[in-house]
Amino acid sequence: EGVLNFLPGSGGEVGDTLVGHPKSRFIAFTGSMEVGIHINELAAKVQPGQIWLKRVVAEMGGKDSIVVDKETDIDEAVAGVVSAAFGYQGQKCSACSRAIVDKKVYDKFVTKLKKEVDKIQVGPAEDNFKMGPVVSESAMKSIVEYIEIGKKEGRLLNGGNFAEGNGYYLQPTVFVDIDPMARISQEEIFGPVLAVIKAENFDHAIDIANNTIFGLTG
Repeated sequence: EGVLNFLPGSGGEVGDTLVGHPKSRFIAFTGSMEVGIHINELAAKVQPGQIWLKRVVAEMGGKDSIVVDKETDIDEAVAGVVSAAFGYQGQKCSACSRAIVDKKVYDKFVTKLKKEVDKIQVGPAEDNFKMGPVVSESAMKSIVEYIEIGKKEGRLLNGGNFAEGNGYYLQPTVFVDIDPMARISQEEIFGPVLAVIKAENFDHAIDIANNTIFGLTG
């Protein structure tokens, strides 16, 4: 007893107390950039009675891309993008939230992508649906806000609405013809929303992939 403690609660309820306590020596955090920066700042301040510097490992968001070159197997690329974008409802820092596609295969990729995403069924995970609900009501509201932004920034290819079911169910959503600097290309959505971006060539695609503030699996 006391060697290992599990204390569930919101960051506002328990986070700052745990991070700032003089006996806390190591903090590992996975979450938003804003909260990670706050944790890093708080942990850097030496508290009364603290006899060591705290160590912080913070994994703070992502805006990961899959680059689809003109020489690739388009069917394989589509399958990979769909799996990476909509697995776990896109609620993972390694989710593919941007597909950056060479213009020579762009139209072919988009046509095949629409067909594959249309096949995804949404429902309870216990019933073996490929996509389940998002994690909370607040997450759903945030994702829906980004979907509305996406409708103004590009062309809606799939989804864009709530899915059937008694819960936080959203349709897998794809926007195409997205500008590399658009909000849905730059900001972490953490939900089942994919932005498809047209690149002039492979080098241009790499430049786009590198144009965000996020790192991690990007």
